[in-house]
Amino acid sequence: VLVVTHEHAAGEASPLRLPHPTRATGPRRFWAAMLMAAVALPALTVVLAVLRDDVDLALVLVLYLLTVVVIALVGGLVPALLSALTAGLLADYYFTAPLHSLDVERTADVLALVVFVVTAVVVGMASGTAARRTYEAIRARSEARALSRLAVALMHGEGLAALLEQVREDFGLDAVSLLAEDTEHPAAPRWHVVAAAGEDPPERPYDADVESPAADGLILAARGRALSSDDRLVLEACAAQLVMAHVHGRLAAAAAETGLRAEAEHTRASLLLAASRDLRAPLRFADEALQRLSDLPAGPDGRPPVREAERFLTTARSSVRRAVQLVTDLDDLSRLHAESLDMYPRPVDLDEVLTTVLDTLGPGSQRIRCTLPEQPPDVVADAAVLTRVLAALAAEALRHAPPGQTAHLTAETRPGHLAIRVTDGTGDGADGAASGTKERRTKDSVILRLSRDLAEAMGGTLEPVASWPGFAMVLTLPTAAPRTPHRPA
Repeated sequence: VLVVTHEHAAGEASPLRLPHPTRATGPRRFWAAMLMAAVALPALTVVLAVLRDDVDLALVLVLYLLTVVVIALVGGLVPALLSALTAGLLADYYFTAPLHSLDVERTADVLALVVFVVTAVVVGMASGTAARRTYEAIRARSEARALSRLAVALMHGEGLAALLEQVREDFGLDAVSLLAEDTEHPAAPRWHVVAAAGEDPPERPYDADVESPAADGLILAARGRALSSDDRLVLEACAAQLVMAHVHGRLAAAAAETGLRAEAEHTRASLLLAASRDLRAPLRFADEALQRLSDLPAGPDGRPPVREAERFLTTARSSVRRAVQLVTDLDDLSRLHAESLDMYPRPVDLDEVLTTVLDTLGPGSQRIRCTLPEQPPDVVADAAVLTRVLAALAAEALRHAPPGQTAHLTAETRPGHLAIRVTDGTGDGADGAASGTKERRTKDSVILRLSRDLAEAMGGTLEPVASWPGFAMVLTLPTAAPRTPHRPA
């Protein structure tokens, strides 16, 4: 098992920590240098005192200078200066005549001690300056890296929580939160957490160890440790970027909401247009049938002919039923979009579904020719919904088919899917061409939109055949796993 941290997964190194300024080299190195001076200088003095007869003052000063340089490289300016003065006093007291006294007999020894002290001080100052420059370079690089990481994450669209987590890691904090002030209560300010990272993030500014004003009504609050003035400046820059991310997120959310509303309005308008177009024909047929029924001349008995009256009444009833079905489909479509239409997908036998579809179509089913594989696989769908979709498609195909033309329903097995094509038969070759039928395009009606949405809700698709001159739709559904034959024990 290979565990990869999110920093490495993002292409970064270990979590970034801003260096803290403490006498240019940090507290650990400072106290390490002081401890080295307290141990090394007395130890070197004892060794040189034992070897006093074999060493001269020049070698003693060189060895002291080497020790001071090492201490300066470790701890910087202050330990170097203290070590230089201490080494000068030790050299004067133990190795310059008269011994065990701070007096100096020879002028050359005085000059040597002065040169030693000056050299040690210069080396210490140079080491301290180098350490300070090194710290400033590391500090600048760390600040630039922290701000660049935050800017890159902002450009990539990271959320506020991820950005706050980066800030928390960069500054070594326990928790960070972006707080917004509730302007409705100016007398008693109230705050709410916009986003947070870490454990137990502060919920109010006075709960935090560090707070940085980000914008009007926004504060970046952090808990964990106190920050230096340099760290606070970087934290303020990070807070400004977080405000930009917050504003960008609000604008994106508003734009997305506006887009959703516009899309919903467009969908609603298209549905109303399709519903008005679909309802216009059955209502017109019903109105014409009722008008003709009322205009029928009376027979010898004073009543209109029975056959003519029944024919017009049948036309009116079928038109009204079609209009009612369209209204029902429109209601089901709205329920489907509201996710309140229940479905129960399961393996369904296509033969059983088609039998129910043909029974539903009644006498019109005689004009449908079905072509199926020898052993069609079961499809994963809701049986009632699939029956409704296929019945609606078959009815539309019969409605678009020319008089005397046979509608076709063909099933084709594909890898992992079953494609069911329903056509009006106008594109099947010479018969369709000879009939003189003009090319027709499948309009986006309410029943077709409902059928498409129902197919997608079952995990399938419903698409028109672009190359077909008349009505042609392909319903694709996922197939179920093949059944395992039962073997008796």
